[in-house]
Formats: sequence, C-alpha cells, structure tokens
Amino acid sequence: MQSAFRLFALAVGSGFLLAFSWPEIGWSYLIFFAWIPLLLIAEHFLGNSNGKSALYVLLLSYLSFIIWNVGATWWIVNASFEGAILAFGANSLLMAGVFTLVFLIRKRLCWPHSAWLLLPFWLGAEYLHHDWDLSWPWLTMGNVFANNIQLIQWYEFTGTGGGSLWILAVNLLILELYRKFTKGEELRKSIRNIAMVLLLPAAISLIIFSIYEEKGKTIKIAVVQPNIDPYNEKFDPETIDQQLDKFLSLSETICDSNTSWLLGPETALIRPIEEAEFAQSRRVKRLQAFQERFPGLNILMGAETYSFFNEGDHLPGAVRKTPDGQHYYEMYNTAFHLNSKISFYHKSKLVPGVEQMPFPQIFSLVEDWAINLGGTTGSLGKQDERTVFKSTDQKSVAAPAICYESVYGDFMTNYIRKGANFIAIITNDGWWGNTPGHRQHLAYASLRAIETRRDVVRAANTGISCFINQKGEIRKALPYWTDGCISDQIHLNSEFTIFSRTGDLIGKASVIFALLTWLWFFSRRFVKKKLA
Repeated sequence: MQSAFRLFALAVGSGFLLAFSWPEIGWSYLIFFAWIPLLLIAEHFLGNSNGKSALYVLLLSYLSFIIWNVGATWWIVNASFEGAILAFGANSLLMAGVFTLVFLIRKRLCWPHSAWLLLPFWLGAEYLHHDWDLSWPWLTMGNVFANNIQLIQWYEFTGTGGGSLWILAVNLLILELYRKFTKGEELRKSIRNIAMVLLLPAAISLIIFSIYEEKGKTIKIAVVQPNIDPYNEKFDPETIDQQLDKFLSLSETICDSNTSWLLGPETALIRPIEEAEFAQSRRVKRLQAFQERFPGLNILMGAETYSFFNEGDHLPGAVRKTPDGQHYYEMYNTAFHLNSKISFYHKSKLVPGVEQMPFPQIFSLVEDWAINLGGTTGSLGKQDERTVFKSTDQKSVAAPAICYESVYGDFMTNYIRKGANFIAIITNDGWWGNTPGHRQHLAYASLRAIETRRDVVRAANTGISCFINQKGEIRKALPYWTDGCISDQIHLNSEFTIFSRTGDLIGKASVIFALLTWLWFFSRRFVKKKLA
C-alpha cells in the first residue's frame, strides 16, 4: 500500500510540475525537474517482475499527462466542454503511449542507460504530432519558454525541438545523479554535466540577446483590432456592414501616406464570398476605395471564401454539394491581400474537430463535440504550398499565418523559404474568454520571431494585437477585449536562420533514430524466438 501511494504521488507530482511550468503560470524552471517523478516510476517497474508493469506505467503516466493537459489548457472548455474532454483524454493517451513504449523497450534491453531512449522517441513523437489529423502542437515542450525569451535565442538554430531536447537531457542527467546518490557513488562528474548542459545554452542565449541587432530596412505597418464578440455578434449576418464600418473608421485614424500595410484580423469579412467574384463584392470595393486614398497601401485581412468546382474536375477532399445537388464547392478560412491585384491564401493547418474532421470515417459520430479555436467551422479546404504576399513595390513580403498556424515552427519556415521578410499573424482569439488561451497563443508568436529572426505583426479581433521584434520582444500591444488600432515601424529581414533554412532537423533525426531502434528491437526479438 505504501509503495502504491508513493507511485501515485510521483505521478501526480510530475503532472503538477509540468502544468505549473507552463505559460502563463510561468514557473518554467520547474520543467527541468518535472520528468523526474515519471522516470522514477519507470525505474521502479523496470526492476519488477509483475506481468502488468507496462499497464501500471501506462495508467500512472496517463495520470501525469492528464493533469498536465488540463492544467495547461483548461481554457478549451470555454469553447466546448465535451470537445475539451475528448481532447484532454486523447492527447494524454498519446503521450502516455509513447512513454510506455519506451518503457517496454527498456525492460527488454536491460541497458543501464536505456532511459536516454526517451529522447528520440519523445522528440520524434512531438515532430509527428505536428503533421497528422489529430495534430496538437500546443504542448510541445520547447514552447514552455515562450515568456523567457532571453534563455532561448538559440532557437534560431534548432527551433522548439532544441528546447524539448534541452529539457529532457537535463531531467535525464538529474536522474543519473539521483541513481549515483542512492548508491553512494561519486557525484562531482554528474553535477558538472548537469551544470554544463543546463547553463551553457542559457549563457549563450543571454549573450546573443544582449548583442543582437535587428536587420533590414524599416516600413510602417498599421493594425486594427475591431473587438467584435465572436459568440454574440461576429458571425451574425445582420452586422456585416456595421463590422466593416468599424474597421474602416478605425483604419481612418491610423493610416497615412507612409503606411505600407494595413492588417485586419482573421475572418474580418464574414458571410462567404465566392473567390471568382471577389473583386465584385460590395465590401471588397469599399476596402479598395479606402486603399486608393493611400497610394502604395497594402491591405491584408481575413475572410470566409469559397470556390465552385465542376463535376468532371478533380474534386478536393473537403468538397461539398449545394443544397440542390447540382454544384460542388469548397469553403476556406482565407487571408487575402489587396494591392494592384487580389491574392488569396487558404489556411492549411486546420483545427482538428472544427475546421477539419480527423479520420472522418471514425470521428464523424462526435462532430457535435467540435472545439472552436477560432475562424470558421466545418470541413474546410486547404492548400499544400504556402503563399506569401508581396507589396506593391515588391520590397516587403508578408507570411500570412492564420491563427493556429502560428504555433507550428517547422511549418512557418516554409513561408520564409518562399521569401517572406516579416510575419503577419491574423487571428480571432475571442473563443476562450479572458483566460491563458489567448495569452499563450500570443507568447508562442515570440518563438516564431526568434526561430526565423523576422518581425511579427499580430492582428487579433479581440486582442492581443501587437508588434514583436526579431528577438521576440512584444511591443505596442493593444489590451485584450478592447477596440483600437496601432502602428509601428518594423524591420524587413531577408537573411535565413539555420532553422529557417533546414526546418526541424532534431525532430526529423529523432523520428529516424526511433524508427531504427524500434525495427532493431523487433528484429532482435524475432531472431531470439527463432533460435529458441
């Protein structure tokens, strides 16, 4: 009974340490100890001959991860209670499954340093979790330092995968220290290793932070935050003209002859507009009339759009039929750009269960439990390649990231390789109320600034709209749930960071290493059985 209580306490302790380390609670240093209780649970069962040891590890780690998921992202319940329960449960089960898989391999190997296998398997799982139907990058471990940017300036080389590697390496080194301590062995070497791995990246980052200077020529950008309630007003078709009136009246107060770009939030234009007839839309014409008053002004904002397809066309996966069954069409959560022409970008990282039903053959039964994380709902179309928006003079090139997309570091590098020299995030962020949700989303934008060394301009319907410099520092932020507008000078950087050029090499290498380890493990077992 005492042993069972100890294991339960370890699982609960690990969960709370992970949750309390997360923005915005902000005790991020706890993450360097958060895995120790979980690792001690695995150590206990490695020496246990009980045939149910893997099941116990699965259940106990599941308890830790459910505490982490709920503690860090409880605000999802404001969008959908049932959907939040489903998300918490599924994501925690995936995490526990990875941890238990590593345990099973370790139990068969009986290798004293096998705990280090957690590195490739966990980092590989994080990487794969960014690119499938149930993608959820919010709790990628490297995100934990989003409010401690002075410590992670080296993300320009590694991305958040480097942060995840750093965290796990320190935890594993502390585990080795604990083992030596319990055996009465010499500790100095282990302490030195921990100090070096923990402090060296932080010291390098502090040096970079102190000497880094923003790169590129400057331009002036204006941002409008209309603050329209997404639940009670935003998607009411009776208010479409009033919403545009408000956007234009705010724009009037902030734009001048020196303004290069005007940014509005995600789905600033509600009620779907057919893209083939977009230029003929009365609302678009009003925007163009405003734009003509400021020569050289580029307008970037969001809209709900759709396109028709002929029956003989290659129909995309999210195609729908009109009520009369005569036509096919696809809906999009769109960013559009107005200058001398009209350009579109369709949101490509769609929110599972809201904008894209994951594994539709299986999950169509729970479609009513969708979690609303912003934008339009229902199965939406997306595009395979990133689109960048070039200014009228071709000098400034925007990466139009729509809401949830800005949480994906590797994904965002595709915009940079297309030539983007600043990042424009358009989002809603009103779905979760005044909770850590929108503040975490804001903090993650600083990670993208560091990884790519691009200024970030953020236009949010309900806030927080702001400017973020290339070091990840937030400037000129508009308060949440406040209408207003801001303008500032940003730098246009065309240089590539290592991460921008290569993407998440740590994640890719981890997937390969974990796969090879898994294949080796199974082949080893197969050969042993054949020889037996």
